Amino acid sequence: MQNLPCRRAGTTTALLALLLSGLPLAAAAQAAGGAAAPSPNPASTAPAPVAAAANAAGVNSAAIDPTNLLLFSVDLDGLTVTEGLGAYGQATDPLIPFGEFTRLLDLDVDVRATEGRITGRLGEARRSLLVDIASHTARVGAQEIKFVDDDIAVTPSEIYIRSSLLTKLLPLKVTIDDAQLTFSMHALEKLPIQEKLERLANRPQDNGMAGPSEAVLSIAQPYRLFSPPGADIVLDTGARSTAPHVPFRYDVRLAGDVLYSDFQGYVASDEQGRPANATVLFTRRSLDGKMFGPLHARVAALGDVYTPGLPIGARSVSGRGFTFSTQPIAQTSVFNRIDLRGDLPPGDDVELYVNDVLRGSTNEAVNGRYEFLGVPLSPGVNVIRTVVYGQHGDRNEQVQIINVGAGLLQRGDATLDFGIVDQSQPVFRLNQPAQDASTYVQNPGLRMVGSMNYGITNFLTATFGAAITPKASGRAQQLYTTGLRTSALGLALQLDGAVDGNGGMGASIGAAGQYFGVSGVLRQAQYSNGFIDENNLGANSALALKQRTELTLDSNLKLRGRVLPVSLRLIRDGYRDGSYDLQGAARVSTSVAGILMSTGLEYGRTAYGVSPPSDSLTGYLTVSSYAAFRWQIRANLDYTILPTWRAQALSVTIDRKMSDSWSLRFAIGQQLNSLSATDFLVASDFLTKYGDLALTGEYDNSQHDWRLGAQWNFGLGYDPLARRYRLTPSGPGSGGSVVLDAFMDENGDGIRQAGEAPVPGVIVQGGATQRPYVTGANGGVYVSGMGTGPTTRLNVSIEKIDIAGVKTPPNAIDIQPRPGSVTHVPFPLQPTGDVMVKMELVRDDGKHVGLSAVRVQLVPEKGEPIELTTEFDGSAAFSGLPIGTYRLQLDPEQARKLRMRLTSDATIIIKGDGSFTPDVDAEVKFIGADDNAQIAAPAG
Repeated sequence: MQNLPCRRAGTTTALLALLLSGLPLAAAAQAAGGAAAPSPNPASTAPAPVAAAANAAGVNSAAIDPTNLLLFSVDLDGLTVTEGLGAYGQATDPLIPFGEFTRLLDLDVDVRATEGRITGRLGEARRSLLVDIASHTARVGAQEIKFVDDDIAVTPSEIYIRSSLLTKLLPLKVTIDDAQLTFSMHALEKLPIQEKLERLANRPQDNGMAGPSEAVLSIAQPYRLFSPPGADIVLDTGARSTAPHVPFRYDVRLAGDVLYSDFQGYVASDEQGRPANATVLFTRRSLDGKMFGPLHARVAALGDVYTPGLPIGARSVSGRGFTFSTQPIAQTSVFNRIDLRGDLPPGDDVELYVNDVLRGSTNEAVNGRYEFLGVPLSPGVNVIRTVVYGQHGDRNEQVQIINVGAGLLQRGDATLDFGIVDQSQPVFRLNQPAQDASTYVQNPGLRMVGSMNYGITNFLTATFGAAITPKASGRAQQLYTTGLRTSALGLALQLDGAVDGNGGMGASIGAAGQYFGVSGVLRQAQYSNGFIDENNLGANSALALKQRTELTLDSNLKLRGRVLPVSLRLIRDGYRDGSYDLQGAARVSTSVAGILMSTGLEYGRTAYGVSPPSDSLTGYLTVSSYAAFRWQIRANLDYTILPTWRAQALSVTIDRKMSDSWSLRFAIGQQLNSLSATDFLVASDFLTKYGDLALTGEYDNSQHDWRLGAQWNFGLGYDPLARRYRLTPSGPGSGGSVVLDAFMDENGDGIRQAGEAPVPGVIVQGGATQRPYVTGANGGVYVSGMGTGPTTRLNVSIEKIDIAGVKTPPNAIDIQPRPGSVTHVPFPLQPTGDVMVKMELVRDDGKHVGLSAVRVQLVPEKGEPIELTTEFDGSAAFSGLPIGTYRLQLDPEQARKLRMRLTSDATIIIKGDGSFTPDVDAEVKFIGADDNAQIAAPAG
């Protein structure tokens, strides 16, 4: 370095000497008299979309350095899965793209990068998987795993996880060869991809999807004045031995946009085809709280709605009316007991799991919806899974994540909930009376409930509530509540008081926290002067309640290396006359050899008046498995221990998937206290593109009853491309749909013009079934069953199309579905071309030398620059460029730091007609510090 010339006339010679000696471009520019570039910082080299994605998700995560790209060859037990899995970071413990990785293994995993969350189901026991980046918590079944920021990286379409953390989440043993860049896996249990390969061994065709692109296309779905509604329809008929001998019933759900809101309608008949139940609902949601101006409402609903509940006094009740809320949708207080409701088609069963513990099951629907009322939650992240088992072997699982805390708001923040309904009165009353599970809610009349939370400080929140409720006398009952929320010594604390219009009073105090691995919630309530707290489900409404004690404990026990989630709940009601009753429940779940086992005991004790106390103790055992990913087996045993030991009932259901479109079901139900009471069922289900057809035979030997049935479940969805309705599987009426339009975009404007050819054969995968759909001769395809989540992912592939030289939008497409919505997704394929650009430095002797590590950009007439870094010989090969005119330039930031510029203009025209685009040679010149105005701009 000391022998190099210092005068500017020797700049080129000095720079060339450094380049030929292998020094980086920054050092060369420094020697040429320019400012030295700072040493690379991996955190600062992450592309802007990475930081934007992390910020949008509200999380902290590692940054991806695009210069540290690693391409791994991945094999599973000797079978090559892919030759090019893109990872980042250190080869010994790289950041793996979790979404792409789990799709390669055909795992049931949903990666939502914009929400900073991963959910899924693993193995034959369907263990739950959760990764919540905001709380730095992962859960596999009952096992909780903590991680740090550096273990996770977020991009707009993907979540990257270090391989060391990945092996804790998935049943895999991983060996990495950092020299050969091989990622070898050994499955610790059978994976879906292994079963799928066995099943497809004799089927040469493969409809697999290509790996996702790094980019993601997000398409908004604004509310419209009107949209043609979608419908889900169930038609059920047959013959049986009891009246009516030829039953017929229907079940219809409609949904679509009306008056810039989401309309949902439901009507169901009795077994003679007469309308029996109906509901109507208009809803509108705003995740960022931009409704009703300064109120910042997030949810508003009109029609058959549910009022909000108060912490003491009034509970959530249905009726025709109006509600709105400004509360964050996925957050609640640890002292709140939530009500869970969802669609339940006739004949289906639903199970509720909270943190992998079975909390309840039912097959009874209220106006076509299941209800789990007063469900207690634990402090922290709660994973709520509702699993709906269709009567034809199908399974639909929904996961809801609720962050439960002390209910504290930031200082000055406020939330508001309000509802007014005609209690227990539907918008349309048909043949059936209204139903409500609360023993307190029987009286028709006007019910109005409002509550507000206000942050006094960051650690103290005040609550206020008021309600008007109808009584049997016909007069309205007024109710007022107030309370405080705070936290101290690691405990969340609650204090509430209430008074009604008749002088009745109530007060409750609660504490919640986690110590020694046990999460607990304790609540004590006192009542006087006949105060009625409707939240006390299960209390004896015929007696005047004086006090209630509730205790909930949740923990994960470790037994011989196995983690067992355990839930304990105790409720004691004391009455004014000295009577009391006691309810206790203990539940535990675990998976053994691919079988999910749930068991529990429920204890009850009543002591009323002078009668001697009576005790009861009942239990249940439930097992389920998705054996070999072909057999879905469920069994349930109910039994009584007190007052006498007795087995009550046993049921077993076996579903066998014979092919992708045909499944069989065998079921038996046995009353064990009477062996002659046995119910047999055999069913065959056929899945078609026009819906599902089920044929059922059932026999009950106790009454010698028999039934033969046929049921057709189908959907009607409006296709805006064909301008007509399509007959589809169920989904358009209960969730969103998508119409994808693939075409050759000849002019590159992204809009399909007359004469632009359609592209058939594009594969689209998404929806509840994850089945592949293929665009037809008009380039369009209709995909239903997209659900109602905040976002839903579609994956698009053109790998089965014999077409080259085109650029497509991102293969990953996020939509925002809602019931009845149809999202139009244009998918333009633009003709492309290639060009080779070479960046050169001219030596003093006139010889041209390639300049490496230069970031060069092609700037289109519209859109963002396309950037590459030159190779060792100064070349950069741009491929897949859409048709158009491009201007060649240097990366402005690098050019400024290294004080370099182009000596002349360069324009590149991509015709996209298959013609050859000439190579472009561009000369780079390094300039002095006094020529800053010329940096990055060509001469002249």
